[in-house]
Amino acid sequence: MPEIDIYILLAQIVNFWVLLAIFYFALWKKMSQKIQERRAQLEKLKKAEEHYDEKMILAEKQRQEIMENARKTSRNLLEESRILAKAKADAIMKEAHAWAMAVLEGGRREIEKERISMLTQMKSHIVDISLRMNEKMFWKEKVNQDFIEREFNKMK
Repeated sequence: MPEIDIYILLAQIVNFWVLLAIFYFALWKKMSQKIQERRAQLEKLKKAEEHYDEKMILAEKQRQEIMENARKTSRNLLEESRILAKAKADAIMKEAHAWAMAVLEGGRREIEKERISMLTQMKSHIVDISLRMNEKMFWKEKVNQDFIEREFNKMK
């Protein structure tokens, strides 16, 4: 077995403790502080991520509510539009019907005027023809005209 030199062993132990002290005083405090800062940052990031997730869930709920409200509003607007369109169509139909009835009534009045005008013209022609015939037959125009007009008036 090789011999162990006690002085070398003690020197190595002292060297180890000296290096450990240098490491502790020179590096350990800074590294420990950096590690603590990193842990704090990681904790903040974790909390921020949780907060972000909560906000995203809340935002998604709000988005769904807004979309549902928008759908309801659009359905309501569509229904109101249908009602307004139907009311306008009904109003237009009523107006068109009133206009058609006015045109029809105007046509009836015009036909009645034409009928009266035709009857008057026909009466005048009949009287004129009758007078000519009577004049050729009897030569008394005034008496025959009075007679014919009385007869026509009785016919009304």
